[in-house]
Amino acid sequence: MVARVFGQFGSERPVGRYFQLAVVFFGFLDAIFFRMASSKPVSQTLERFALRLRAAESFELLRDIVVSFLDAEGVAMASYHHLPPPGAKDYAPTISVAAHGFPEDWLRAYRDQRYYEIDPIPRRVLDLGLPFWWSEAREMPGLSAAEKDFLNELERAGFGDGLAIAVFGPHGRNGYVGLGCGVGNGPKWSAEKVARLQIAAQAGHQQYCHLLAAKAPAGVSLSDREQQILGWMARGRSNAAIAETVGISPNTVDTYVRRIYEKLDVTDRVTASLRGHALGLID
Repeated sequence: MVARVFGQFGSERPVGRYFQLAVVFFGFLDAIFFRMASSKPVSQTLERFALRLRAAESFELLRDIVVSFLDAEGVAMASYHHLPPPGAKDYAPTISVAAHGFPEDWLRAYRDQRYYEIDPIPRRVLDLGLPFWWSEAREMPGLSAAEKDFLNELERAGFGDGLAIAVFGPHGRNGYVGLGCGVGNGPKWSAEKVARLQIAAQAGHQQYCHLLAAKAPAGVSLSDREQQILGWMARGRSNAAIAETVGISPNTVDTYVRRIYEKLDVTDRVTASLRGHALGLID
């Protein structure tokens, strides 16, 4: 079964760093499993996985391909947190979290006990950028008492250890992948398997971002001058300073700024800058 959980961030937070998540349980979707032959060389398994990902034209097919790969790799449970960048159209500030293999009672507890507010693992792995084991999170400096309580609760849940992986996409569209080893599955995975899972997680995230972009409305088109002015706005320049730098009148800059707001569907300079970054309009 694949659980689809939708979350919402809470109050304002520093951009791109700290996340407060409010999760609403949405239900379960059946997953289709395609087992790969374990006798295939690792390189061929990854190559086949990558080719199947590239051919996936729907989120449902992408989900099934990823679940198939994880099943073949012996991954007992998995979660994927998709984090749209500030300024993106789908940054509301809501995110989507997909879960596979976790018990339903844990998902309910994660929601009802508000564990999402104190789970430090997604934030820590995105800060670090490198994979680490869930069990290593408790050794990290600066954990709050509430975060330590969550990690204790995670251990008491008896899932065994797991791997935290940060994934990175275009224009700051990043995410978190958690992969559980499961109870009684022996020692932690080898370094080679961790690297293989990290590659697979990154490839899956990139294809998810690609499908999102393909299904999104037509992109914003700014003229060269509008992009130039937006870039100066993002650097904190006032309209008067931009006019002097570019060599046009302040009134003309005002006109360009109004056009930029209209095209980006924003009403202020900060949001225009964030959306410009999210859309790849600012170098």
